[in-house]
Amino acid sequence: MSHLKLQKLLFYCDAYCLAYFGEELITDKFEAWVHGPVSRKVYDNLKGESILYSDISYSEKEEENVDEEFNKLTEGQRDLVRSVLDDLSTWTGLELEAATHHEKPWQEARYGYPEGDKCHKLISKETTKLFYKSEIDARI
Repeated sequence: MSHLKLQKLLFYCDAYCLAYFGEELITDKFEAWVHGPVSRKVYDNLKGESILYSDISYSEKEEENVDEEFNKLTEGQRDLVRSVLDDLSTWTGLELEAATHHEKPWQEARYGYPEGDKCHKLISKETTKLFYKSEIDARI
């Protein structure tokens, strides 16, 4: 998976957790970068491992156990993450980028920035929660 795709999937997992449970899944904030939402923490951790469109070369470090971290989530959070990944994992990074560009949280944070300009403005977690909650409510 590309770094671009990973960033968007993380954003959507956090967004839907905010919408369903009213709490963030990822404590890091997302910035409104040119190619969509980006977790600076994840970006900094992986910047030596990949570039935007190439696949990430990931090897689990001794101090990190992904399964252990996943199991710290509530059952509802784990189910939600699985559901989001089931729904969106077939999308390409570019498709996910395009989707975020049509949604209020990224657009609101990018307001006033020309299309290709760098932007490190944080995407509001409150706007994200309300936007995706309204998306869920519209489907019901």
